[in-house]
This record gives sequence, C-alpha cells and structure tokens, in this order.
Amino acid sequence: MPEFIRKPLEGLFPLIPLSLDDDQEIDMEGVRRSIELVAASGAPGCIVFGSMGQMTSVSEREFDAVCELAVETGHRGGIAVVVGSTASYQREAVRRARVAERAGADGSMLAAPYALPVTRDWALRFFVEVAESLDGDMALMLYNYSPLNGMNLTARMWERLLDITNIKAIKESNTALPHFDEILLTICDRVNVFSGNDPAFFHASMLGAAGATGIFSWAGLKTGTRFIEQCRKGNHNDPWVRSAFAALQRFSAAIRRPGMPSMLSYEHGYLNAIAGLGGARTGAPRKPYGPLPPEALAVVKAESADLQALEADL
Repeated sequence: MPEFIRKPLEGLFPLIPLSLDDDQEIDMEGVRRSIELVAASGAPGCIVFGSMGQMTSVSEREFDAVCELAVETGHRGGIAVVVGSTASYQREAVRRARVAERAGADGSMLAAPYALPVTRDWALRFFVEVAESLDGDMALMLYNYSPLNGMNLTARMWERLLDITNIKAIKESNTALPHFDEILLTICDRVNVFSGNDPAFFHASMLGAAGATGIFSWAGLKTGTRFIEQCRKGNHNDPWVRSAFAALQRFSAAIRRPGMPSMLSYEHGYLNAIAGLGGARTGAPRKPYGPLPPEALAVVKAESADLQALEADL
C-alpha cells in the first residue's frame, strides 16, 4: 500500500458541490457548510472540484479562493481534502495542482485535459509532467473518466505510471467489470483505488479497493461511511451491509431509468439535488447547466427513502 506524507486517501470521500447564490456567484459559506457536514458524519475526507463539482466552471481567482477555504475547513474538521486540478490545458492543470499543494491539500485529483480527445501517449506524458512539477508531499489521485476526455486509463498505461512516486490513488470511474477488475488486480497493492461511486465499492472492495467517491451517500452520510468501512473489513455478508448496499444500488439505478435526465448532461444537477438531501446548500449549477427538472427531483427524493431510513437508525 502507498505511504502518504499528508493525510491518507482511503475510505469514503464525498464530492463537494459548488454552491452558488441566486446571482450565480460562489456561496463560500455554502461550500464551507458542505465540508463541515462531511466532517461531522465521520467520513475521512472529501473531494472538491470533481467533474460533478463543476471544476470546468470557475475562474482562476475562484478556484484559488475555494481551494484555500476547503483545505482550512476540512483540516479544522479533521478530514483529508482532495482538490481537483483537472483543466482544459496542461499549464492550468499544473497551476491548480501547485495551488492545492501550497494550500496544504492532502491530494489533488487529476484527469487528462478535456475538450478534444487526447491520445494515450499525450496523457501519459501529461500525468508524468504534472507529477514532476510538484514538490512531492501532496498525493496525486488520477481520475479515469473517458466521457471527459475520450481516453481510458488502462492497466498497460499503469506500467509507466507506477514509477511516479507521488501518484498514490486513482478514482476509477470506468466500472465496466473487465476493465475495472483488471485495474484492481494490477495496481491495488501499490495505488489506492477509489470506485467512481459508492455502491460500486461493494464489488471493488473484494478485490482490494481502498475507497469510494461519495455521491449517493449524501442522502445518508453516516450510513455511507459505515458501509465503506464495513466493506473494507470484509463484512460483505453482514445483513446491515447488504441492506445498505441494496439501498445505495437502488438509488443509483433509479437515476438511470428511461425518461430520467442524462447523468452526463445533468451531473451537476444530480450532485446538487442529492447533496441537498443531506443538508447541503447548493443553489443551481452555473449556466449553461441547469438543475434537475421537478419531476426528476421528485424521483431522486423518493428513491432516497431507504437510504435515509438507514441513516435515521444510526
């Protein structure tokens, strides 16, 4: 397992939504509130500026201010903070990662640049050069999400990346089992693998995954935290664990039903709606993206009921 100089990246790390006010300006107190809710739940960390957290929608000044706030708030609450540094071009990705490192972030989540598809050779060179631009104390969490940049980070590519000592984790959002399992079997003893969503950790943890990105757990943060902890201990057949998995999986499946808004187009809207169930103050996504339509929001609220019932019992 990797050794961390700053706080370790393992367990449930909920995604932090980018809170906005009615004028589409960043609601810094809303961001602070979300991080405080995660800390109060017992989750060990959080991720700011993931793709669902609107990493594409902020200026340099806004990024820097939210980064400073997130690290200060998270560390005051005793949790690890990962700040996404993904950008549309390499120079800005390096700048964001260095801002996060100087602010004291425990990790920075990094995908290959987006907008046009990158080749595997370009992506490999990008990851290596960003990693080498840093001082090395902060862990890098790579992010594999092919809809973002048209590139899938394969086990073959990891033959090179494992040589980069500050790459210590990956958020693996390609959960197609042939790929997902190959990645876990190839690197989980040297890199902390995070499943791209919380219910996927039930399977991933059996093959050595170390953590999960929290999306659906926002409807029950203590439940999600306990679920990930128990899976890491190997308690997959425990009745409570199986009931939590069923609640998370049904919730996840519900938003992919025919007639529901596309998860890709409405990423920000889904995270904001689910985080709102957990008490976050999010506002609407930054335009041109929009919130979930009322009928979809009603489905999200209804399908979270089993998870919220488990939360009420804790």
